[in-house]
Amino acid sequence: MNGPAASTFRRNGRLITGLMIGVASVSLFAACSSGAGAGSAPDPETAIVGTWGSSGKGQPNLVFDDGKVTGTDGCNGISSTYTVADGAITVARFMSTQMACTGVDTWLRGIHSVEIDGDALVVRNSAGDQIGTLDRNDG
Repeated sequence: MNGPAASTFRRNGRLITGLMIGVASVSLFAACSSGAGAGSAPDPETAIVGTWGSSGKGQPNLVFDDGKVTGTDGCNGISSTYTVADGAITVARFMSTQMACTGVDTWLRGIHSVEIDGDALVVRNSAGDQIGTLDRNDG
């Protein structure tokens, strides 16, 4: 190709090549600066969000979202707030309905703090003792 068409093609080709390099550079920078990668711990503030436990009748579950936690101990509805500070997730004392439930273990009422261990939520009491776990329930 000769003439003005060839000149335009070369300029556009260089422009497209330059844009592709720019996009690749920005993508690489974003990936490196995100802090995400092999071996990095998940951010508890975002990792806690979701449903933990079983939705089956008589089974405990908790739903964490935007500083609020709701759910059931398997019988009574429970509601509270949570905070994340320095990687620790602390749950305020629950408000709860007060139905009498035969055969339901209400261990979840003793919750004070939680920590994420893979796909499990480890529940601790005010003394820091593990009192139970709830599996992540994304479905």
